[in-house]
Amino acid sequence: MATDTVSDVPVSSGRLTLAVGRFGGRVAREATLVVLAGLGLSVAFNWPVVRHPRTTVMSGIGDPLLQAWQLAWTRHFFAGGDFWTANTFYPAKDSFAFSDSLLGYQPLSFLFGDGQYAAVLRYNVVFVLAFALAFVGGYLLTRQLGGTWQAAAVAGLVYAWAPWRLAHNAHLNILSTGGIALAFFALARGHGYSFRFGVRPEWARPRWAVVGWLVAAWQVTIGFAVGLPFAYVMVLLGLVIVVVNVVRRREFGRRLVAANGVGLVVFLVVTYLMTIPYLRVEDRYHFTRTLAELRSFSPSLRSFWTGTDQSWLWHGGVFDNIAAIPGPFPGEELLFPGLVVALFALLGLVVSAWPVRVRIGLGVGAAVAIVLTLGTTFFGGNFSYLLLWRYAPGWNALRTPGRLILWVTLLLILLAAGAITRLAQLLAERGRSTTPAWGKRKRGLVALVLVLPVIGALLEAVPDQTYGTTTGIPPDLRTIFTQTNEPLLILPITPLSEFNYMLWSTDGFPQIANGDSTNLSPQYQEIVANTQTFPDSRSIAELEKFGIRKVVVLRVAAASTPYAAALTRPLAGLPATKTETADVVVFTLS
Repeated sequence: MATDTVSDVPVSSGRLTLAVGRFGGRVAREATLVVLAGLGLSVAFNWPVVRHPRTTVMSGIGDPLLQAWQLAWTRHFFAGGDFWTANTFYPAKDSFAFSDSLLGYQPLSFLFGDGQYAAVLRYNVVFVLAFALAFVGGYLLTRQLGGTWQAAAVAGLVYAWAPWRLAHNAHLNILSTGGIALAFFALARGHGYSFRFGVRPEWARPRWAVVGWLVAAWQVTIGFAVGLPFAYVMVLLGLVIVVVNVVRRREFGRRLVAANGVGLVVFLVVTYLMTIPYLRVEDRYHFTRTLAELRSFSPSLRSFWTGTDQSWLWHGGVFDNIAAIPGPFPGEELLFPGLVVALFALLGLVVSAWPVRVRIGLGVGAAVAIVLTLGTTFFGGNFSYLLLWRYAPGWNALRTPGRLILWVTLLLILLAAGAITRLAQLLAERGRSTTPAWGKRKRGLVALVLVLPVIGALLEAVPDQTYGTTTGIPPDLRTIFTQTNEPLLILPITPLSEFNYMLWSTDGFPQIANGDSTNLSPQYQEIVANTQTFPDSRSIAELEKFGIRKVVVLRVAAASTPYAAALTRPLAGLPATKTETADVVVFTLS
């Protein structure tokens, strides 16, 4: 009898088998193939940056350069000094906590050096790995819960490359969700849990439970844009686990209870430590999200069937209708999870390998997640999202309800997996009831039918993304970076210039007043507002107030901006001197 196993301790159900036991033998080989498949797909889908990993970034020049700088700054974790006060946004304190830190990727910083090309290479390596990790996490979670490999493949593809995720290809912190699925997988495996067979204490593996909590803690260290809702889910899940462990402690044994206790403590401690710098920032700068801002980022119901033009299959198709999305931030409101997963999820409500109670739970959970994802557009949000925004600690720092589509997607892929797995059971049973010769042909038909949703999900996953090439640092600016210890201001300041300056500053990490982030310090905003007419008495006085005594104006970049006047404006009567080179004009304030 042919079997479909996910471990080496099978439990038969028709022609399909599920196993929840040791991670070895056949399942280890399958896991290896899944990892290789995830890496291969991510390399293929991100081929432009794989070909030119030191100079090219997906999506174009913008947030990817900010995040490349962030990953480079984490090299200073063991270099001493105040880690959370970065070299940008001088003289602001704790400026590295103005946005998600990506600290969880810090170990990769040891593999590469300093400078902009090493920073871009590091970013691209992490970028490719983030997709691969999401694919692996979605696949393994679905297999653990009882899905066939076809169901797991669909889950992995959708979890990693759903159309809405392609709209976030400039947001590494949003794409880094593999740890969520992997944490759930390890915890389920640690407790011998699957949708099809419930909790089986004899299959419990305490070491996997510890792994689950450690992976969850790692996920939080990447950032709170995704990590804060995840932390709340993990706390609720932890309470459920504690209750189950107490009620069934004799069945589970002391080792699993201890493993969960240690793991939960580690998770809570890491989460608390990660909040400290962000709480300092909130206390110091009073960064807040207004209700008007929250409303501007809240998607409409139409967003759920509006895809992105960065999807190869749907570019220009029926779901490519971004013009129909109101508001100033349509990219944050593209929530299409994919047609394949949506159809099979609906089917999974009525035809599924999962028990009815599981289907109901997944369906209710998906409905709640959809309501929360709509933010204030669901009856004003007063009885849904705004309850969390007003009363859940830290939630008022989130301005983009649409990013909760992650949880809608996760629940949809589990519903879809139940349907695909049930179809496999039905087709296998019919094939077994025929004559041997016809049964063999039936098995071939079964294999073909079950591969179709995988092919559909794969086609929806293929990206059609833009990419950009980074600009090299002007040689004279590099010389200034290496020879100057005092804080600098670089002009011109334009919507994209700050990203370049941050990336260039990875060459030596000089202190610069420039920067870009979700939050901007009052000092930065004051400097920008008062230096547009530099050099004059007001701008010089403003800079001296903050201890900035050197201003570098880039000749080529400033030529087509209002800052071009700084190149020729006379200094008579001003406490400043000027030095000119081929690339820059340097003003020294005295």
